[in-house]
Amino acid sequence: MRAEILYRTSIMNNRLFSTFVSVLILCFCLVYAPGADAGHSAKGLRLLEEVEEGFVGLAEHTLPSVVNISPYVPPSPSLRRHSDPNRSRPTNAGAGVIIDGANGYIVTNSHVVRQSQKVQILLYGGEELVGKVLGTDEETDLAVIKVESSKPLPSVSLGDSSKLKVGQFVVAIGNPYGLHDTFSFGVISGLNRENVNISRYEDFIQTDASINPGNSGGPLLNIRGEVVGINTAIINYAQSIGFAIPANIVKNVAQQIIENGLVSRGWLGVGIEYVPEHVAKSANIKKNDGVLVNSVFEKQPAYKAGIKVGDIILKIGGAPVNSPNSMIRLIGNVSPGQHVKLDVLRNGELKVFSVQLARKEEPKHQLAALDKKKPPQLGFVWEELNEAASQTQESDLKQGVRVIQVLPHSEAEKEGIREGDVITAVNGKTVAGKKEFESFIRENPDEKTLSLLVDRDNVSILFNLSKEN
Repeated sequence: MRAEILYRTSIMNNRLFSTFVSVLILCFCLVYAPGADAGHSAKGLRLLEEVEEGFVGLAEHTLPSVVNISPYVPPSPSLRRHSDPNRSRPTNAGAGVIIDGANGYIVTNSHVVRQSQKVQILLYGGEELVGKVLGTDEETDLAVIKVESSKPLPSVSLGDSSKLKVGQFVVAIGNPYGLHDTFSFGVISGLNRENVNISRYEDFIQTDASINPGNSGGPLLNIRGEVVGINTAIINYAQSIGFAIPANIVKNVAQQIIENGLVSRGWLGVGIEYVPEHVAKSANIKKNDGVLVNSVFEKQPAYKAGIKVGDIILKIGGAPVNSPNSMIRLIGNVSPGQHVKLDVLRNGELKVFSVQLARKEEPKHQLAALDKKKPPQLGFVWEELNEAASQTQESDLKQGVRVIQVLPHSEAEKEGIREGDVITAVNGKTVAGKKEFESFIRENPDEKTLSLLVDRDNVSILFNLSKEN
């Protein structure tokens, strides 16, 4: 019987995708139009019931593939004696989605697992498993977990996010505020959102489907039941503005983590910026066509290939470049060692270069040489996350700084920053600890506003906060 329902649901979901709006309008007209006869009302009601049945079937099909993720607590006899076997999961738990049930692979946000080696997994039916974190990618805020199970787990497939369109229906599933298996409905509000300062590789899906603490790491699905994104963040005080990482990025990152335990990205070795308006005009291109090379690093791939300062990079591998972020994404999707073609405009002449990308070497910060100048006032007091975590059960927290006091009447208080919030990134740069955080906020003294990515109960919230001098 259940197989029959799921089969019918699959057929219905495909039909719903193209006819949902027109069906709803027709149904309401037939049921509620003044003077509608009983026959038309009955027909409209049947259509509404068919649409409803499709969404119920979609929930039945996808909910078993979504898991609850919380910190792993090693078994202890004393803990078992004093704990309630029927206890609920903590409200700061995040979510994840099973993408390969046969092998036990789960995708979630990296900020949900907090660089832990193990996490507690609660399946839809109530079974608990211990998950091993295979790897994380802070650049995209993604992580992969593996669980061992005696039987294949229910899973959902990753869809093609390149085919998404604004206005398409989506559903978000997660555990907001500890309310397990919550299913919310909305639409795609925007695509290719960047400059949000949430992560380095930004290409977000914006949705108005309800996303709250506990939804992080859960799936954003189309009405065919395919994962089109992984929910990752909301904007503070905004109504119905949530962001999800596109499924095509998830596929690439998850595959690399599963195969290699980490993500390797190509490195070109140039500094870039938007093409200034006067440069675009003289080059006879549109303002958002390409990016301007403002520096070339010696002995790096671009330098070796002949790229020069003043070049305008128009395409990478045939894909158009329309912003610095889009170029970073395109280069980052190519593995080190591979060759990529660059379409470059130089002095009005179009040239094509073949560049062999390298692996980026992270700079080694000399913390002892950091400027000792007192950091700007932000309206709150912070401390090393590890120091704060040692006083709590969340001893697996390893990255960021914790807010320990919010000053009364400060902008931080007005914006909604709270004691206990964990700051994980500043202006899109990951924060490892207190010294790094303070060096970030000392940089660019002319910048009056900082974008702070805050983790609160395993949901990422973006705050734009002015420096207080």
